[in-house]
Amino acid sequence: MNRVAVFIDGSNFYNGLRDNVGRMDVDFYRFGKKLAELAEGELLRIYYYNAKVDQEFDPENFEKQQRFITHLAHTPHLTLRLGKLVYYQVRGEEMGGRKHYAVEKGLDIKLAIDLMRLAINRACEVAVIVSGDKDLAEVVEYSKEMGLVVCSAFFPRGLSESLATKADKVFYFSEDMLADIFIGNQNQSDEKE
Repeated sequence: MNRVAVFIDGSNFYNGLRDNVGRMDVDFYRFGKKLAELAEGELLRIYYYNAKVDQEFDPENFEKQQRFITHLAHTPHLTLRLGKLVYYQVRGEEMGGRKHYAVEKGLDIKLAIDLMRLAINRACEVAVIVSGDKDLAEVVEYSKEMGLVVCSAFFPRGLSESLATKADKVFYFSEDMLADIFIGNQNQSDEKE
């Protein structure tokens, strides 16, 4: 059976969930297993990429993120990769009174390095990228040349055309498809198994 590695662009997935489903209480192990099943294989590992919130600039979101990181730390087969948030000062009233805004840095590179490392070492046969980010299209192309089957998985409205066309397969998320990955819905899906 094919070994499947799942690569989740955390903020991209979070925004997609918020905009399309309205909830974010994901059981990431269940989610990874679901994606591996769709890719006709078994789950090797989930890589989750996110940028670390700075406590000084955003203390409220820092606390929320710390709870989330603790949740991820207890997820089987999940490796967390943290990048940086770079904070820029806002001049004037453009951002509704906010004094800073943040931009993620280094996460696409971390994902690309992990994907290439697994491809070069032949550690998996299938990669599922959970993101709509067009910047990942080139690494998808190179991964395919290295012998991986690369799947793109995201919401139809947020998936870039370049990423979708480079992937070998595309899994489009819908509310129904994702219904059993949420923490509050586990008992219902456990009864089905």
